[in-house]
Amino acid sequence: MRGKLLFFLFLTTSGIISGQSCNCDATLTGLKTTSLNLIWASQINYSPGDTICIPAGNYAGFRFYDFEGTATDPVTFINCGGKVEVSEQQYSGFAFKRSKYIRLTGSGDANYDYGIHVLETINGGSVGVGVEELSSDVEIDHIEIENTGFAGIMAKTDPKCSDPDTWRSNGFVLDNLNIHHNYIHDTGAEGIYVGYTGGYKIKSNRKCNGVYVYGHWLENVTIQDNILEGTDWDGIQLNLVRHNGIIRDNQISNYGLDDVYAQNFAMSIGGGIYEIYNNFVKNGPSLSGQGFQLISVESGTKVYNNVLIEPGLHGMFIHNRHEFDDLNEGYYIANNTIIEPENSGILYNTIITLTDDPAKKYKSQESVPTYFVNNLIVDPGNDHASGNTWKGDQESYFDFNKRVTRDSSLTRIYSNIMTRQPDTLGLQDIFNDDYSPSDETSSLVDSGSDISSWGVTFDLVNDPRPSINGFDIGAYEYQGINGSSLKVNIPSYHDVTEAISLKTTTLFYPNPAQFSFRLENDKFDDYVKFQIRSSEGRVLYDGMYKTGSFFNIESYKPGIYFLKVSSNGIHETHRLVIR
Repeated sequence: MRGKLLFFLFLTTSGIISGQSCNCDATLTGLKTTSLNLIWASQINYSPGDTICIPAGNYAGFRFYDFEGTATDPVTFINCGGKVEVSEQQYSGFAFKRSKYIRLTGSGDANYDYGIHVLETINGGSVGVGVEELSSDVEIDHIEIENTGFAGIMAKTDPKCSDPDTWRSNGFVLDNLNIHHNYIHDTGAEGIYVGYTGGYKIKSNRKCNGVYVYGHWLENVTIQDNILEGTDWDGIQLNLVRHNGIIRDNQISNYGLDDVYAQNFAMSIGGGIYEIYNNFVKNGPSLSGQGFQLISVESGTKVYNNVLIEPGLHGMFIHNRHEFDDLNEGYYIANNTIIEPENSGILYNTIITLTDDPAKKYKSQESVPTYFVNNLIVDPGNDHASGNTWKGDQESYFDFNKRVTRDSSLTRIYSNIMTRQPDTLGLQDIFNDDYSPSDETSSLVDSGSDISSWGVTFDLVNDPRPSINGFDIGAYEYQGINGSSLKVNIPSYHDVTEAISLKTTTLFYPNPAQFSFRLENDKFDDYVKFQIRSSEGRVLYDGMYKTGSFFNIESYKPGIYFLKVSSNGIHETHRLVIR
């Protein structure tokens, strides 16, 4: 039935929006602007597969109770007639409780990339979007979230002594969670926080009647194509995905701003099995944000095709504190590009610190085969070769907590490039964070090992591997003169319709910039058409620019921007980092 109108006891407005214009099965009306909107499924005549529209406007927060679709027919909540903006002073922007098979999407108006915008959630514990109280099978997409008291998006149900249904032992699993194509920035804690982090196995931070209780498992979790910037804590924190945890094609910058201990990673991942690939990470101006943390991830986890630029501490810190679940398979760390980590490129630790067997505690698991292949690591901050330890220069790139673990791993560390001189590699444009091969003479091209058997058959921008003769090293695969010309991680949902050429004759500096920059090119006219877009695609400036003059950027927030210059039939796009 089309065009149902949903009224609530708290009606405060009289406007009625037609459901026909947005293909709505039902439309919410009478929504509050200054106090929380409480919406119960029992009050609404809906069916699985229905689309429930939220009319464009400015509202207080939303809390949805007990909605349930089916696996093939979810219930969709969508903006209608323009943008929905939410400001909430006490609670979360959106919260779903005891709900299943639902979708919250801001794709209701083609004029907006993010048709739902959570402007603020003031309270210190509030989030932009919350999936709570045993909710499962949820999709969240095309939403902008900022100025949150806590995380941007949070999905989990913490174990409570008063509610045994929340304990892992009683079987609840948060399944089929898909968080994609969102823009999350300026959050009070994590950008995305999924899964309970108070205990994996052996020990928990929650006891009920003197017995440890654990957070629920998750399965089939995908976090993809999100832009995260300006997060006070981790960019992404994900835990307890025991099957099919995927984190891919995200762009993370300027993260860990509060420099809270163990909460300042681009990604903090634990307690499950994951595939982490095609993510682009750029540290912020404070340089406190660390790279990837993998704690007790399980056998078979793969991390590949990621770029990490100037991570604090290590590019990746990997520690399995528990016993490996499969002693015949460890991790696959391949084709990553790690640029100027503060300490080592990758630190690998296999010492068991949590076990039921006292004889195994503090033993290392050096026999478990973990592979480090086809990675590019440039200029780490550590210089172990000058120290008086067992560690040499290679440990500045691939570091180990124990010598025996290093020795047992040597045969599985191969086809990597480790250098302190990136200008010798033949890279495209290191001053603009483009670490792809410039041409076929680059030392990265055809220098890697074939790891297609691991499922690595494409690169960071989804070009095929291999391309010419063999695998390249690092996150990018050179495609030849007819291949992709733009090697920066513009999110895949942006429509790039013009052929773009990065001209080496362009002088564009400083970059990163703080107050202003200038651009020169001997093929440009004195005045060129000039456009600045934010990392999510919004046009912030569109006009003419005099080459060689300084362009003031003091009004722009720190982050990643894209500059398009057009003159004499030449179109160039450059990546600008504003500190």
